Amino acid sequence: MDGFAQESINPIITKLNADESVIGTFTRVPRFDLDFIVIDEQYNEVDFNDVRAVIRDLNDGDGSPVAAPIVRTPLNLRDTPEKVVPQLIEAGAYGFLFPDIESKEQASAAISAMQQERDEVWLSSPNGVLVAMIMIESTQGISNLDEIIEVPGVGVLFVGPTDIANNIGAEGPNAPEVEALVQEVVQFCIEQDVACGYPIVAASLEDAERQTTQRLAEGFKVLAVMTRAQ
Repeated sequence: MDGFAQESINPIITKLNADESVIGTFTRVPRFDLDFIVIDEQYNEVDFNDVRAVIRDLNDGDGSPVAAPIVRTPLNLRDTPEKVVPQLIEAGAYGFLFPDIESKEQASAAISAMQQERDEVWLSSPNGVLVAMIMIESTQGISNLDEIIEVPGVGVLFVGPTDIANNIGAEGPNAPEVEALVQEVVQFCIEQDVACGYPIVAASLEDAERQTTQRLAEGFKVLAVMTRAQ
């Protein structure tokens, strides 16, 4: 990461540049104890006013979000993310989680959509403040990892175990054959010095802590941690 600013208004970038772990979650409720929140629009028609309101509620008073707002973009716009990404940047997004990316072309479309006005993408621009998280959710995506990371600006490869399970016909995200593919991705990331992400769904706070410790030890750098505990 030489040549790129170490400090950033985006806490994800600052921590990854310092080789520190990054912890967030999926929520539309303000959280000030995390590095990022994911505003999930994967199966929605994006309501830009709603996204803008969620991001505004993350502000700490000086106009800057405390937790970086990351938007998961609509799956049906996987090949045409430019239809929503520039407006979401205007709304205040600090980055994007692009679902089910399977090719270099799709990764390039994702990054290009973030560069419509000017290049502020981390690992593409020296002063980039926007993070591109590329979701790997199929065997095709795993097969094309080498090509995908050739795209300047790919900041995080984020594994989607539930969709991998669906893709290979496994019983669920914890199936051994799914875990083998998850480990294939994280080992690739370690070898290529790319941050790897993973979603943790835990049964309790204690389970969340256990899984977080385990995944960090395996080499994951970005974790979205969710718990079913009320």
